[in-house]
Amino acid sequence: MELCYNMVINIGLLVLIAITLTKIPLVEHTLCDEGGQAKVGRFVLGAIFGGFCIVSTCTGGVVQGAIPNTRVLGVLAGGLLCGPIVGITAGVIGAVHRFLFDPHGVTTFACAFSTLLEGFFAAGIYQFLKKKNHTLRWTELLLITAAAEAVHMVNLLIFVKPFALAVDIVKTLTVPMVIINSIGMLLFFSIFKDVYMMQMLEADNERLEILNNDLIEKSKAKPKVGPFGLQAGDHTELVEADNIYYIEAIHKGAKVYCKDKSFYSNEPLVEWEKKLDSGDNTFVRIHRSYIANLTKGESLQPDANNGYALCMKDENHTIIPISRKVIHEIKDYYSM
Repeated sequence: MELCYNMVINIGLLVLIAITLTKIPLVEHTLCDEGGQAKVGRFVLGAIFGGFCIVSTCTGGVVQGAIPNTRVLGVLAGGLLCGPIVGITAGVIGAVHRFLFDPHGVTTFACAFSTLLEGFFAAGIYQFLKKKNHTLRWTELLLITAAAEAVHMVNLLIFVKPFALAVDIVKTLTVPMVIINSIGMLLFFSIFKDVYMMQMLEADNERLEILNNDLIEKSKAKPKVGPFGLQAGDHTELVEADNIYYIEAIHKGAKVYCKDKSFYSNEPLVEWEKKLDSGDNTFVRIHRSYIANLTKGESLQPDANNGYALCMKDENHTIIPISRKVIHEIKDYYSM
């Protein structure tokens, strides 16, 4: 019980440090920097994640000569999030410190060697995921962490002498280290992952705003589409195409939405697509039930299915889903 308590406290401390670090602009910028100074930034990040390994070792308890710890969090998170340079650098720092921390310990070599292997392990997985263009699921992250800890236990059995002591240590440490570190990895990983997502969204929204302004300027030179006569109570209102924000399929007709009002039309979306085709792709069928005026988009937002949705500039800031079939077309349109 004391072992589990110490490891939970260890993870809590690492999470607290991680949250604090990600609030520092310099660290946040380095995390997301993939430009010309990327290599220098990668080594800086490697040192930061290596620092997590050092904290983990220093705050770990002692059980039968071993030091139960959460060192794997810093190495794996660094490698899986930031790439080979960060993962391997963190692994080297963590391994060297572990060896120097207790050079004559019975588990010193096995633990230091395992930490080094974890750095290369994370680097290899990062390269594989990048090649496959695959995003880690939480279940996969749990399995990767468990696998790294399993290798750690195997190294203890190989290098710790006498073998009976190694078996006792592995029996004591395996379950708590695998379970607690796997759960801790989810927390630790998510902290840094959120930084990436926020930076990506901010960059995408900045590009969207610039492109929207360009679209507005270009649309002034395009052939005019509309106005359209739409029924509003007992009279017909003429609505300019530029005042239409989006159109939603309603039964056999459609509902045309402007900034602060809407109109019902007997014509289906397919007819509206033809009407609004001005050759500049301003109006796009982004979903089977929606046509959106891209110049009226306010921001792109992630949805629950790891895709995107378009937030409009109308009074309700309506969120319109983007079909997976056209997501690449929309990204190309916005040069994303």
